[in-house]
Amino acid sequence: MAPSSTTPHRKVVRAKALGSKDFAALIGAFAPFEPSPTVAVGVSGGADSMALAILAADWAKRRKGRAIALTVDHGLRTGSAEEARHTGRWLRARGIAHHILTWRGPKPATGIQAAARAARYRLLDEWCRRHGVLHLLVAHTIEDQAETFLLRLARGSGADGLAGMPSIVERPDLRLLRPLLGIPKKRLVATLEARGQDWIEDPSNR
Repeated sequence: MAPSSTTPHRKVVRAKALGSKDFAALIGAFAPFEPSPTVAVGVSGGADSMALAILAADWAKRRKGRAIALTVDHGLRTGSAEEARHTGRWLRARGIAHHILTWRGPKPATGIQAAARAARYRLLDEWCRRHGVLHLLVAHTIEDQAETFLLRLARGSGADGLAGMPSIVERPDLRLLRPLLGIPKKRLVATLEARGQDWIEDPSNR
């Protein structure tokens, strides 16, 4: 019998979306929280942070608390202000409070990425302190952790530097939490797709 010319189809395995129970297990590692927790979430509008904001809002609401989304507009790209506003419209449509924090003042001619990162955390920290928010969530993923390791390796960091980003950073007035640090980005994209939520692709990330 002649061999079949039909090419076998391979089953496409899609990434599994994160559900409420999945996220509760991830953030539960950072317990305890207050009985009705208020958490702030740094949201750029990208897939990672949009998924984190939605998951955190669901988690907090189930505990009679709330999540507040914070977007930093660095003002470094044309259209960044409108992207921040558009992100806010998406989040408010889901009942999530949203605030835009603007990096004002002169920008350095060199080392702009490091300066922008420092400004971002400063603005987020200041907002949380002013409003008595004790927990700041950021959406770093397993890919971000790997990238951090490789960048530090290329710079010749020692053993301490190669340890990567910690999942929790205790600061004087708040805790910086990274609940998605062991999660791949594709699962967060799948989470948004499952909920019918779009996101912004930031060209600066590429």
